[in-house]
Amino acid sequence: MKKPRLVEPGSDWYPLGLHDLEEPPSIWVIGELRPASGVAVVGTRRCTRYGVDLAVSFGAAIARAGWTTVSGLARGIDTAAHRGCLRLSGHAVAVLGSGIDQCYPRENKAMYDDIIAMGGAIVSEYPPGTPPDRWRFPARNRIIAAMSAAVVVVEAAATGGALITARLGAELGRPVFVVPGDVDRITSEGCNRLIRDGAHPVLGSSDLLEELGLVIGPPASVTDTTHGIPTDGVSIGELPGLWSMTVTETLVKLGRLELEGKVKRLGEYVVPM
Repeated sequence: MKKPRLVEPGSDWYPLGLHDLEEPPSIWVIGELRPASGVAVVGTRRCTRYGVDLAVSFGAAIARAGWTTVSGLARGIDTAAHRGCLRLSGHAVAVLGSGIDQCYPRENKAMYDDIIAMGGAIVSEYPPGTPPDRWRFPARNRIIAAMSAAVVVVEAAATGGALITARLGAELGRPVFVVPGDVDRITSEGCNRLIRDGAHPVLGSSDLLEELGLVIGPPASVTDTTHGIPTDGVSIGELPGLWSMTVTETLVKLGRLELEGKVKRLGEYVVPM
């Protein structure tokens, strides 16, 4: 396993966005950082299947575009976003609320290792050996926000770390994109309030890419063809988020496109004809 290294403000590999913080912290890093900013994808730990599917599709779309997915490796939305990114061998950065060598939650140790193995990075301002005390996590959210060119909130209740990240991102001048949800769904209450207060609603991964392109610049590797499906294909599991449809609606549309000869399935992937 790669050894942790301490990266100081002003060094060549120090994330540029962290200089926007009032007191830029020294950070411990395992793996490889990129100078360019990434996209933060955050949300509640107690998410729904709807939120998981969207977060996976967002992480995959960000990876396919050649950008970095930044999140916190927490249960729920964070884990789903990293999973989507890693499925396409994308560049992922996980910011911990513990020492760099303390994977929390423990069930994400395989994902922790995969992020490093695929060229991503684990980041923390806390030295090795620091336990994952609850009070450390709100502080780490400022690093997630600062390392990102934009913040995307998938599902969030009325309180929680995702709202902290969104607020900090807005204070740093980062655009905040939010997935709207049912007005009576607990996991969408925070999202809907953010939109009410001025955040940008985003309706699926293709919509997200379009919005992010205005912030970060054109994607490095995305070319939309048939119904937004990139030339290099997309996994079937990502289609509901890509098309902003339910799973049932997605399968009906996919079947129709296959009959029309516009797409074909290659295992779990769909590619345009």
